[in-house]
Amino acid sequence: MKALVPFLAMIATSFGAYAGPSDLSAYFSKDFLIKKADTGCMPKGMKADKTGDFLYVAEMCGKIDPAKNKRVPTASVFDLKKQTLVKTLVTPAGPTDGIFANTEVDISIDGKFAFISRAEGGKTAEVFKNGGLLSVVNTETQNIVKYIPTKGEGSKIIASRPLVAERPLEQILYVANYFSDDISVIDVTNLKDDGNLDGSRHLVKKIRLQTRFTNPSIKKYLIAPRGITFTPDGKYALILATETGSLIIVDALNHQQIAEISPIEDSTAGRPLNLRHVVVTKNGRLAYFSHMRGNAVSRIDMEKLMEEIAKVATTSMTPVLPSSVWNKLFVPFNTPKGLKKILILEDYPLDHPNFPGKKWDLAHPNTIVLDPLENRYLFVSSRTTSYKDDDKVDPRIKGKIDIIDTRNGKTVFTLVGGAQPTALEVSPDGSTLISAGLKDDKVYFYDISKIISLYQRW
Repeated sequence: MKALVPFLAMIATSFGAYAGPSDLSAYFSKDFLIKKADTGCMPKGMKADKTGDFLYVAEMCGKIDPAKNKRVPTASVFDLKKQTLVKTLVTPAGPTDGIFANTEVDISIDGKFAFISRAEGGKTAEVFKNGGLLSVVNTETQNIVKYIPTKGEGSKIIASRPLVAERPLEQILYVANYFSDDISVIDVTNLKDDGNLDGSRHLVKKIRLQTRFTNPSIKKYLIAPRGITFTPDGKYALILATETGSLIIVDALNHQQIAEISPIEDSTAGRPLNLRHVVVTKNGRLAYFSHMRGNAVSRIDMEKLMEEIAKVATTSMTPVLPSSVWNKLFVPFNTPKGLKKILILEDYPLDHPNFPGKKWDLAHPNTIVLDPLENRYLFVSSRTTSYKDDDKVDPRIKGKIDIIDTRNGKTVFTLVGGAQPTALEVSPDGSTLISAGLKDDKVYFYDISKIISLYQRW
C-alpha cells in the first residue's frame, strides 16, 4: 500500500479546478503564434541555454554562404526574447553523400557550454573523418572552442548524466549513435576554452549495444538508439531502441549494458508501440515516452524501474526482462474516460490545413518536452507524414504540437506546426514554446503562457 501513496496523491490532483479545453475552442494556432523565422536547411534539434537568453538550433544541411556561394554546415543562435537570429555558427562538414551537418543540441550541467552533434564522418568530412563529432560552443562568447569525436555513425541525441554522489565533480555526456548501434561516452569534467580545438581526450569509450530483438528486414542497423535519459541518482542510463521497441539499461558508472526490457506487447497497449523519445520530471519520479509507431505517449514509475534494475544489476549475464515488467512500470493517465496506459494522439485541430478536425493514423509523435516550472504539461511534436515511407513525405503536409495536461490526460490545445515539426523546446521561464519545421526550414515561436492562462482560469 505504501508504494501506491505517491501514485494516488498524483491522481487526486487531477480534480482541481480548471477552465478546460472548451474555453479554448474559439481560438486557433494563429492566436498564439508570436513569430516565425527562417533557419538553415532542415532544423533538427534545439536547446535553450540555462539563462533563457539564447536558443541553439542544429541544422542538418546548413546554409548557403553568400561569400563562397556554397553550402556550409551550420547551427543558428536565436535571441529568445526578441525571436531574432543573432549568430550563425559554421561547423565541420560531414559527408557530402550523407548527413552533411548537425542533428541535436544539449547544454552542459553548469551552462557554460553548448554541444552540437554532427551525425556522420566520411572521406569528404572535415575534422575527425571516422565518425560523428560534437562542436563545443562557449555560451558566453558563442564561439566554437572544441571538437570532440564520437567515433560513431548517426550521432544524434546528447544527454547529460546527473551528478552522482560517488563522483560529485564528474560531468559525463552520452551520445546516441543511431546508425552504429552504440553510445559514445564523453567526459567534459575539465572541459576548457583554452585555444586548443582538439577534444579527443574527452572521448572515454563507446558502449556497444546488444539486443535479442532483431528485425531481419533491417540491414543498416539493428537497434537505432534514440532517446536517452538517466535515473535520478545518475547510476543508470535508459537507452530507447527505436527499431526494436526495447528499453536498454546501461550501468552509467562503469559504462556497460546490464539489461534489456522486452518490447511492449501489442496486447498491453492495444496497438504496436516502439520507443522514440523520453523526458523525466524534475523530481525524477516519472519518465514520459513518445511512441512514433503507435501514435501515442505513455509514462512509467522511475522508482519501480530502479527496483527492477536492482534485481539484475549484479548478475554476470545481460538478462532480458519480460514484457510483463511494463505492466508494473506504467503509470496510467486518470482521464475522464478512466485510467489509460497510453494517450493516442491522432486528432487534428479544425484549423489544420490538411486534416481539419480529422483523425490521421500517420501522426508519428516524436520529440517531447515538459513545461520546466511545474512539469504539469507535456508538449508533443507530431511530424505527420503522408506516406508510411518517410522518403516520400509531402513537404506540404503540416504537423502539429499537442499540449497535454498530465494530471488528467486531456489535450489542452493542439497547435498547427510547420512541415514535419521535429525540434522542440520550451523557454526556461515556461512562457514560450519553440518548434522547428524540418521540411520548411522555419522556427515557430508560440505564446504558451497565454494558452495555459486561458486553460487554468476559474
